[in-house]
Amino acid sequence: MSIRQQIPQDDSAIDALMAEAFGPSRHARTVWHLRQGDAVPELCFVQEDAGAIIGSLRFWPILLGGKSALLLGPLAIAKDYKGKGFGKALVAHAIARASQMAYHAILVSGEPDYYPQFGFVSASTSEFLWPGFIEEERLQILWLAEDAAPLMPGVKAILPTGA
Repeated sequence: MSIRQQIPQDDSAIDALMAEAFGPSRHARTVWHLRQGDAVPELCFVQEDAGAIIGSLRFWPILLGGKSALLLGPLAIAKDYKGKGFGKALVAHAIARASQMAYHAILVSGEPDYYPQFGFVSASTSEFLWPGFIEEERLQILWLAEDAAPLMPGVKAILPTGA
């Protein structure tokens, strides 16, 4: 197994992986409205097994209360590899890299029982202006610096940087 940065030649394999993991309606989900423009190239990773892409993770730049932040996702792991720690390795790798960059926080709309192992905590939808419906329990945040949360008090608008 190896994790590496995505390259343009990976796009078709990643698209197939996303279709398998999330189905054709994935682009209708609220979170996709924040994925405008390009993902952060340094934070787009694939995981391979014997040269085949079995996992993908991207991060998107967003503004959170006017500060630079990241939106994690989508994370997709091929169905034959799920539940075996590959997603965990991919997320841990990506967060370690993101923490070395100049972002204040990472938001995710994801499985409420999965992301706390990486330090994510629940983020009330009443604290964030989300661009559509989101299930309260799915919105989670990871502050990348101890002093980042006080920099963004109160209601925080979440905007794609491409807006």
